[in-house]
Amino acid sequence: MEGVRKEPVASKDILDIGCGVGSLHLTLLKEGASTATGIDISEGMLDHAKRLADEQRLKEKTKYVLGDFVDVSEGIDNADITMLDKVVCCYEDYATLIDSSTAKTKHVYAISHPKKNIMMASAFNLQIFFAKFFRDAFHPFWHDWNDVHRCILDRGFRLIYSNSTLAWQVLVYKRI
Repeated sequence: MEGVRKEPVASKDILDIGCGVGSLHLTLLKEGASTATGIDISEGMLDHAKRLADEQRLKEKTKYVLGDFVDVSEGIDNADITMLDKVVCCYEDYATLIDSSTAKTKHVYAISHPKKNIMMASAFNLQIFFAKFFRDAFHPFWHDWNDVHRCILDRGFRLIYSNSTLAWQVLVYKRI
């Protein structure tokens, strides 16, 4: 969130892809953002996000869409700020996700992904192995994170913020 605040959020429209329970966009709405659209593939997460928006008296400023962003993106309005928190690692074809989401972004584009270190690479690859072994419907993907970064830069953005924890890398870009 800190990196998104490198640019003003007041009066901005937010697109939160893979929004979960909506904590990121609801926080930005409380800080003065105009509207937020949350998209998630989990109906349960969206139901919880709607309840939280209602409890925080932000219901009129929010819109929620059930589905995979790539599949529903044509019906989504452009936004000033787009956020993909721990989402890119859920897509096998990250280039299509980046194409679709950057096309909807007017100014600020923020992503987080697993940090490129031996601990996270091992944890993700182990999870991928077991998910495939047990034929789970879903498994994460370990991408070439440098290529993901280049992909975003190639779509007309420049990096304005980078920070990490032991497990996660946060990158915020601004349209040039």
